[in-house]
Amino acid sequence: MVNICIKTSFSAFIFASATTLLLVQIVTAKPIHIKKQVNQAKPLNSGVRIYPANNSLPASRLITIERALKKSSNMQITEVKLTTYEEFAVQTGMYKSSISNDRMVWIVTGFVQGELRMSKGRSVCTDNAKLVELIDAETGDSFGRSIHCPPNNQINFMP
Repeated sequence: MVNICIKTSFSAFIFASATTLLLVQIVTAKPIHIKKQVNQAKPLNSGVRIYPANNSLPASRLITIERALKKSSNMQITEVKLTTYEEFAVQTGMYKSSISNDRMVWIVTGFVQGELRMSKGRSVCTDNAKLVELIDAETGDSFGRSIHCPPNNQINFMP
């Protein structure tokens, strides 16, 4: 009987010790913070880069006017302007949904003397083409260019 009492007491002691140890670990354990990954909506054409608003960035985070002009080295520059994409889109009527209206852009305007050829060698204007280039003010990415030919200098590719 004494032997059973000792075994029971010893088992109770082990159980109580283990329980106390687990409770101490639970109470003193630091909480684990799990960061939830935010899934951003991707456009249907996931190859399209989205350009969010950046009009609150300091000027030191934007590319310089010199860097913007390097992309336009083949033309005689008449105007360079730092503005928002919205202002450009209102003036030209050209909107891209992948560019925020509050995105800062450089608008570079100028002329190309002589014949203007496209990348595949096709002529567009025979002389004095006006170009307007749109360059992202943060990354330096080109958003495209528009070409305006003076009257009687256009080359029509339509049959």
